[in-house]
Amino acid sequence: MDTVAQPLSKVICKLEQANIKYAVTVTQPSRKTFQMQDDLFVIRQQLDDDGIYNLIVAAKMGKEVF
Repeated sequence: MDTVAQPLSKVICKLEQANIKYAVTVTQPSRKTFQMQDDLFVIRQQLDDDGIYNLIVAAKMGKEVF
């Protein structure tokens, strides 16, 4: 199942309907130059040997207006 570039909320619904286990890790930049939005998106997925999807998610960054 391809979950990259999809909103986390939709991915969770799909995984739970398919009865697939998953783990979520949220990442963020060390310096916050731009404001982070609330929506989380999957940026990386990996299926481990136990059949658990490891999802790395990040918030979409807003644009800074000068």
